[in-house]
Amino acid sequence: MKYKISCKSLLLQKALEEFLKDYLSDDGVVISDEKGDIIIGKEIKKPFSKSQLLLQLEKLESRKNPIKSGIDISNFDDILQDDNVEKFDEKLDKLIDEFSEKLKNLIKEHYGKK
Repeated sequence: MKYKISCKSLLLQKALEEFLKDYLSDDGVVISDEKGDIIIGKEIKKPFSKSQLLLQLEKLESRKNPIKSGIDISNFDDILQDDNVEKFDEKLDKLIDEFSEKLKNLIKEHYGKK
């Protein structure tokens, strides 16, 4: 599938262009944050990683063209569960929380002794 990015938000525009650089075309499906074929925030949930974006786009394409994709969409949500991404996000959040706590304790120790 080919996509064309047209966003009001410059940051979102650049992120989508980077994530979808291999799929961009001037006559592709329009992805936008306001109006287009696919609307960020409506059909594509925010925030998203590159893999989450690609999965959501694949899911949308398969739902719009189930015959073309040849995929039985009745259990498509189960098929596209990206456990690795979710586990990574959970581990990253936990690591950031632990680091933040340790950093706060270090600062308290340092300034508490003076």
